[in-house]
Amino acid sequence: MKTLLRAAAIAVASTALVAGGAVTTGASAAPNSGDGSAVNISFQPFSTSGYKSSGTTYVPTAFSSGTAGVTISSLKATVNVNGVPVANDVSVFASTGFAYERAWGTGVVSLSNVLISGSDTRPGSSGSFFGKPAAAVSPNGAQVTYGIDYRSQIKVTKRGKKLTFKLKARFVDNRGVSVGIRKATIQVKKGSKWKTLKNVKLKRNGTATYKTSSKKKRNYRLLIKPTSLYQGGNTTGTRKI
Repeated sequence: MKTLLRAAAIAVASTALVAGGAVTTGASAAPNSGDGSAVNISFQPFSTSGYKSSGTTYVPTAFSSGTAGVTISSLKATVNVNGVPVANDVSVFASTGFAYERAWGTGVVSLSNVLISGSDTRPGSSGSFFGKPAAAVSPNGAQVTYGIDYRSQIKVTKRGKKLTFKLKARFVDNRGVSVGIRKATIQVKKGSKWKTLKNVKLKRNGTATYKTSSKKKRNYRLLIKPTSLYQGGNTTGTRKI
């Protein structure tokens, strides 16, 4: 929490956004059959970076061989967004996954045209192999959304019992430009639970001001609900004000 202003008659609280939202496991590709090129690939839904200066997001990726005696160390593949190829020969590693460029946009991401490298310890095998085409890999899909601008926040000012909330909610699009989010929720903490205080419509630039009154000192936060375009998240709670 960052304190912006504090005086005898005025208290101000501000919190920055902590991106979040539920994450579920992406669908796994069906194993290929036959000649040692069987491969299982899976990765989770993800969001691109919420920093304008960063155009790449690393996507943790799990892959394994569906053939006993064959170990896959890395692979290359075509990245598809909503079924449309956006990049070829993208390297995917067991340790880091693959780099997703924000310029590719959002939608359902899948990998195809898979070339695998690794080792084959079966009798009569040649040992290590590189760039071997995998037998037809069923497209595995995971949803990608834009990341929430890390500067999204809520500021709360109180004069007597009058409260003023200033909201800023934006996501960073494929151009690296901050785009305003049009709906957000102010939540208030009552007991151990966060409750909706007000669902607010924001301006085109993702800002809004809301005023109300309360004699009680409460914690407040900003909630952004996830959509198919951008991830959801909430700020940490302000101090009691």
